[in-house]
This record gives sequence, structure tokens and C-alpha cells, in this order.
Amino acid sequence: MTGQPPAPAALVGTVERITYANSETGYAVLRLRVPDEREAVTAVGYFPSLSPGVTLRLTGFWTIHRAHGAQFRATAHEVCQPPTLAGIEKYLGSGLVKGIGPVTARRIVAHFREATLDILETDIQRLSEVPGIGGKRVTMIARAWEAQRAVKDVMLFLQSHGVSTHYAAKIYKQYGARAIQTVVENPYQLARDIYGIGFKTADAIAASLGVAPDADARLRAACAHALRKAADQGHCFLPEAKLVAELQSLLGLSDASRLLVTAAALAAEGELVARVVSSPDGLPETHYHLPYLFYAEQHIARLSRGLRSRPRAGLEARAAQWLDAYMARERLQLSEEQRQAALAAAAQRILVITGGPGCGKTTTLRAIVAMFQALGIRVDLAAPTGRAAQRLSEVAGVEARTLHRMLAYDPGRGRFAHDSDYPLDTDAVVVDEASMLDAPLAAALLKAIPAHGRLLLVGDVDQLPSVGPGRVLGDIIASGAVPVCRLTQVFRQAEGSLIIQNAHRIRAGQFPQLIQPDGKTATDCYFVAAETPEAIQERLENIVARSLPKRFGYDPIADIQVLAPMNRGELGAAELNRRLQMALNPPRAGRPEIERLGRVFRVGDKVVQRVNSYAREVFNGDIGRIVGIQLEDQALTVDYGGRAVVYDWADTPELAHGFALSVHKSQGSEYPAVVIILHPQAFPVLSRNLVYTALTRAKRTAVLLGTTRAIGLALRRIEAERRYTWLTTALRETVI
Repeated sequence: MTGQPPAPAALVGTVERITYANSETGYAVLRLRVPDEREAVTAVGYFPSLSPGVTLRLTGFWTIHRAHGAQFRATAHEVCQPPTLAGIEKYLGSGLVKGIGPVTARRIVAHFREATLDILETDIQRLSEVPGIGGKRVTMIARAWEAQRAVKDVMLFLQSHGVSTHYAAKIYKQYGARAIQTVVENPYQLARDIYGIGFKTADAIAASLGVAPDADARLRAACAHALRKAADQGHCFLPEAKLVAELQSLLGLSDASRLLVTAAALAAEGELVARVVSSPDGLPETHYHLPYLFYAEQHIARLSRGLRSRPRAGLEARAAQWLDAYMARERLQLSEEQRQAALAAAAQRILVITGGPGCGKTTTLRAIVAMFQALGIRVDLAAPTGRAAQRLSEVAGVEARTLHRMLAYDPGRGRFAHDSDYPLDTDAVVVDEASMLDAPLAAALLKAIPAHGRLLLVGDVDQLPSVGPGRVLGDIIASGAVPVCRLTQVFRQAEGSLIIQNAHRIRAGQFPQLIQPDGKTATDCYFVAAETPEAIQERLENIVARSLPKRFGYDPIADIQVLAPMNRGELGAAELNRRLQMALNPPRAGRPEIERLGRVFRVGDKVVQRVNSYAREVFNGDIGRIVGIQLEDQALTVDYGGRAVVYDWADTPELAHGFALSVHKSQGSEYPAVVIILHPQAFPVLSRNLVYTALTRAKRTAVLLGTTRAIGLALRRIEAERRYTWLTTALRETVI
């Protein structure tokens, strides 16, 4: 009879495979090995963080999925002890406990048999009886088993409040034995301290703990969250009206006056900075800043004007003579723009050099570095990312470092060692890829310039702004307060590159020249038409796995980078990574892999760092390859250009697959070949500077994959969204 509710049922089975897991909701699709069933059974529902080998007792009901057939939909579950020795061995060897891998699990189960789990719970020191397990290993396992028990308590706490349990290990690692107490006292602290947990998750816990919708603690946490979210989107402040609208949406409250009272109170306490300005219609308007961003832009303005006010004189004549001798010796002809830029670098204490591809920024920079050295000026070279620093070293012939390494970040103190009290021991600092400088990093850099020093910023202002908050290079140029040299002449050797020609056309708002591959026409920039997301996905796998490697000899993982405008959606980096991983690095016997938060990581995967990790000296956007997965140590090792970095499993949310990247993540890097996804689905972020930035990441080959309509949509906007910054205003003000 139709319309009747499904009959309740129960099911006991051992997790064989986790087919899908959503880290935000906790929803998962499992394949269970069930007694007396020849085939594995599919179960769906909301589960804690599980590993293969765990035995579950489920209650729920059976359903028929139109595409996937019979499924057990779980409404409740509990973890049981594995019923068989094989199950116990798989459970322990799954990486659940640090210090126990598959081999050690086999030894433990062979020794204690059915009593294994009881021994671990009641007399874990007896593990020393097992051959091959020494005292140090027993101590490690005992600590890990105790930690695992504590993590389970955190998981049960989160589950009781209707929150995904996937972050239990991270919460325990952050707060230790006080984890549950900390969350109860201030659930909103999770959104501040735990990467991946946002305001909504913390708010759900707060609601279940009885925090009222209009509670002051909730409103204050929401204000801070809204501004942090804005910072994640590149803004350095929010206007009052924008902040109120964000809070009303976030909190489900309509009382604007109450929200403004909360924001004003936070500003009075120094938790926020409120700056009153005149709006375009002449009325006063309040802008709300997170303090660190307000002071970052203020410091950039004050220190830049300080450098500008003390120009160095007397070097121009020597510099001009040296340049003439340099060009004769190197048989090099600098353009007048390049020559003037080099002379300005000798004369000015702070200078910006900007220009597009093929306009000679690299040649000019190399000449300036050589000139500084010849004039007795000690120079340090730096760039925002490791790849950019490596490239700068190669072109300048002088060692370059990342800015974080040059400024010597101290994780223990949470700050850079070099600042105004302990400046860099140098005469000049040259920073390449300066468009990537966000406000906090630029402020830290300027603080570390010595009183007698000088700063040269080199970059392409038409690229996307920094991933972090601010629009530093663009705002400095727009202010008119700092000398700027623009390189506009495209050199003859670059004119033959369709990549460079199309980049300049896109920057100017003109439609690029599109050449479709026919096997005959030789070019460095192709267009492959595909109208639907499905067609793009199919052709992308063929281009990356077969066409480009066959035609040009590229390594599909090391040499080819897929760039997507967004992270989410059918054509977002996340979904494309899932497909490319299966195409380029599928599961194989003997190749270690782990599943964390719905992602499967395996040896050989290309990965990208998602956040700055100062302790590891790995930063947002850095690309590496997984070279080791250690089940017993619960660790994963990533190679970043010859440097091995180890991640605890609780820290793997900091990693994502890197076969496909967002265009923003690719800033500061160059790749032998790039494939750029362009489809109207990405309309909210399509812009000239996004496509321009993507195209200029290609050193030898670029492929535009998608529709001409998407290209047209991108050309209509110079940038997708104007950032809220006040650096231009600050630089123009007489008194900072």
C-alpha cells in the first residue's frame, strides 16, 4: 500500500569502504560487509568520523534509490566491537590509533586473539608481550589510545548537539582535556580557533546549549565573524550598511539598531575599529575594521610616505654610467622605459615597477639587481611564494627567499622577528610578484625596512589582487603618493607568442584570438569548444591525460595545471580534482591511501596548502606531492620542491588536491602548460583580470576550454568585485 511509512529495521555490519563523506554535514555513504550477505550493502546517513573495519549497529529503514538500488537509511547508530578477529585486525590497522599499523595490528591480534580490545582498554601495558613492540612503542600506543577515547567523548558531545563529528580530533588537539568544557563555555571560540569550523556550526552548538537568538554573546561573535569572512573575501573593512545586512542574514534578526549598538560597543572596547567618513552623498558613514587590518593599512601608508619623504640623491650619474657599460658588456639594449625604471631605482627610496607579460620586467629587474651590487648597495630579494622566489633567484642570479622566511616568522611568538625594532640587515629589498602582497604582509615588510634602506616593488597590477585582504599594489599606484614606472612596450621576441598577445587583448577588453587545435597549426594558445559542463569534464580528462602529453611531452601531473574560476560546482576545482585524481592517480594495489573528511589522499597525489602554516613554513597556495602515508604514525608526508613536510592526520583539512586550482590559488606561479576552464556557470566571478591572470600563468602552452560566451562575459568586467580598502585614501592624507 502506498503512502505508508517504511517498516523499521536493524542492521549490523563492518565498514568496508567509505564511498562518500561530507565534512560539513557528516552525511556519508558506506559499503558494509554484513553476515550472510554475499554482496556488500550500501548504508546512508549521518555518521561520526569512521574508518574501514569499524563495526556498526544501525537502526533505520530500507529504501530503493532509482540509480543505485537498495540502500539502508540509518536514523541512529552505535559503534560495536568487531565480531571477528579479521574485523579487529582491520579496525586496529586502519590508522585509528597512532603507533598501530597493519603489521602491528596483525601481531597484536595474533597474540591476544579475542581478548585484544579488552587488553587495550584495561591493561594496555601488556602490549610489551607482543614480539616487536618495545617500551617506547607501548607508551606511544597507550597515549594514542587514551587520546582516541577522549576524541570519542568529543564526538559524542558534538553528535548530541546535532553537529558533524569530523572535527573532533582537531578540537581535542586544540584544547586537550578541556575540549568539551571550552566548547560549553564559549562555543563561538570554535569558529576562531578551528580551521574549517565556521560561525554556523558554532552557532548550532550554542543554540542546542540554550543560547538565546538575541544573546549579546551571539551578536558579538557574529560581528567578528562577518568581518573575518569579509577579510577572507579580500576586504579590509565593511561599511556600516553592509555589515548590518550581513548580520541580519547571518543571525535571522531584523533589529538593525541592536546590531549597531553591538558593533559600537565592540569598537569602544577595541575589538573593532570604527572609522567615520563622508559617504558619496556627503553624509557621515561608519566603516568597521578588524584592528589588525586597520593598523596594517595605516602602517603601509605611514611607512611608505616616510620612505618617500627621504629620497636618496647622488647615485643617478653613477647609475647612468654603469648602465651604459652594462648594456655594452651584456650586448643588451634596454628600452627607454626600462632605462628610466633602473635610474629611478637608483634615485628613489620606494618605487613600483609594473607591466604586463613581454614588457621586460624580468630584464629590468635583473639589471637593477646587478646595478645595486655594482654600486655597493646590499640587496635582498624576496617574493610572496616559494615558487615565485625560486623563479626570481633564477632570473636575477641572486638567492631569493619567501617574504615569510626573509622576515623570519616566529611561530612561538606569532609574529615576524624582523620589524622596526630589529630591521633587516640590508640596504635594499626587491619584491617580485608584488600584486600578491596582502595588507598584513605588506605592513610587516615595510616595518622591517631599515631607516637608510629602500624598497622596490615589481608586479603586474592588472592581475588578480592578493588572496588575503587588501589591494596593496593597486592602491599604492592609484594613490599617486609613490613613484611608479610603467613598462608598456611589448618586445619583438614576445610578440610571437599568442599567449602574450591574447593577454594584452584581454587586459584591454578585446576578444582574444582563438585557434582550435587541428593537428597542423602551431601555436602556444589554443581554444577547445565545449558547451556543457559534462562535455568540458570529458574533454578536460582527455586534454590533460592524453592530448598535451602526447603532443608536447608534458608530464600530466608535474607539468600541466588546470585552473578553474571557482572552487564549487560541477566545474569547480573540488569536483575537477576528484575526476582528475581518478584519471591521473587512481587506486592501485600497494599504493597507500587514507580517507579524511571525504577526501581520499594517496601517494602520488598533487596537493595544495589551503592556509598559511608558519610552523611548517608552508603557505596558502603552495603545491606539493604526497610521497608517504604512515598509518602507524598517523602522518602524511608532502614534498614541496625537495623539502619534506609532515602532517598529522588531524591537520589534513589544511590540504586539498591540486590537480585543479582556483585561479586565485595559482597567483605567483608559472606552469609549463595550463588548461583554463571558462563557462557561464562561473559568471559571479568572471572578469578580465581573472582570465588575464590565468592565461599569464602559462610558460609554454595554454588551452582555453569552454565557451566563447563565458569569455565575453569576463571581458565585460575589469574585476568581479571591488574590495573595501582605505589604503589609497590613507596614502593621500597629509597626516597619517
